[in-house]
Amino acid sequence: MKRSKIARALLIVALLLALGGSATWLTTGAHRGWSQTSVPTMQMDEVTGIETPVYEERFVAGVDFLGAALLGAGALAASSLLFRKSKKQNQLNMKKTILNLLTLTSIAGSTLAGPLSFDFKDPKGVNNALFKLDAPLEAISGSASGVSGTVSFDPANPATTTGKIVVDAKTLMVPNAMMKDHLHGEQWMDTAKHGEITFEAKSVKNAKTTGNDTTAEVTGTLTMKGKAKDITVPVKFTYLKD
Repeated sequence: MKRSKIARALLIVALLLALGGSATWLTTGAHRGWSQTSVPTMQMDEVTGIETPVYEERFVAGVDFLGAALLGAGALAASSLLFRKSKKQNQLNMKKTILNLLTLTSIAGSTLAGPLSFDFKDPKGVNNALFKLDAPLEAISGSASGVSGTVSFDPANPATTTGKIVVDAKTLMVPNAMMKDHLHGEQWMDTAKHGEITFEAKSVKNAKTTGNDTTAEVTGTLTMKGKAKDITVPVKFTYLKD
C-alpha cells in the first residue's frame, strides 16, 4: 500500500531534522564532547605575559545534540511506516506512533544521561600536580606539569567515580637545580627507569555535594617508583556544567 500524506510529511521532517542537526554540529566545530554554551580562548596578559583562559558565550553543539537529532529523525522515519491509506488504520497507527515516540524519547534520555568522561591530558601544559616533602632539614615543595589520565564522573551520582591520573615523573620540578638532579636520580625517584606516577581510583565513600563542589574519600592504588600501595585520600570535585 502507498504511504499517506502524513507518512510523507513525517519522512520530510525526519530528513530536515537529520540534515539540520548534522549541519549545526559540523558548523559549530564538530565537537566530540558534550554541548557547550561557553568556549574558552587563551589570552595573554600584557603585563605578566601569562596566557589565561577567557570564556566566550557561544553555543557549540556536541555529540549529545547530534545524537538527539539523529535519534529523533530515526523515530520520525520509523513512525512513517505505520501510516497507510486507510483512515481507520491511520487512527490506530497514530496511537502506536505516539507510544513509540514516547519510548524512544525515554531511551534517548537514559542514553544521553549518565557519567561524563574527562580527559586530563592538557596540550597547553596548564594542568599540574603539586607536592610537598617534609625532609629532616627543610621542607621541599615542587610541581609536575605532565598530567594525564581519564576520570569518569557522574554529577548525579559522584560515588560511582572511577578513573586514573598519571603524572610524568620526568616533569617533576623543584626550585634548586642540584636538588632536581637528586630528585630524578637513582637514589630518589629514578625517573629514567620509572617514568610514571599513577593513582587509580577503586571506590568512593562519604560523597557530599554542595553546589558545584563534591567532597569525598577515594580509595585507590598509588604506584610510584615501581611500588604499588592502596591508600585513601580526601578529594574535592568541582563540576561546572558546560
